[in-house]
Amino acid sequence: MSNTELDLTDPSIYRFWSTEHVRFADLDILGHVNNKAYATYYESARIEYMASRVPPEAARDWLALVRLEIDYLKEIHYPGTLRLGVSPVRLGNSSITMACAIFNGDVCCSTSIAILVCFDQAARKSRPFPDELRKRLEADL
Repeated sequence: MSNTELDLTDPSIYRFWSTEHVRFADLDILGHVNNKAYATYYESARIEYMASRVPPEAARDWLALVRLEIDYLKEIHYPGTLRLGVSPVRLGNSSITMACAIFNGDVCCSTSIAILVCFDQAARKSRPFPDELRKRLEADL
């Protein structure tokens, strides 16, 4: 999935929304939100999305992040309340590609593409999605 296939700055493509508050600790020496904080915001939004979709009996079938792309479009400053959009854009046998964006008001400040795999904790490798989880994720494509 490349950023040219979807306009990741368009809020209408996102199926799920999360809220983050900019913390003073998120700032760097230049006074804007540090790049590591963006990754944390995205992680929190993806986890919140998955928690809303994972049935209780599959709660241990979490995903492992294998690729993360982040584009930094606008600075974010403290204080602030951010909206993060999350939407799956591709579902494979054991992987999911998720588009995300950070909005400060109506302004898109950052976009992200993440690839995650369904992870078998005992075998320490990827595995196919359980049927029930697959159905729930397919509903958002």
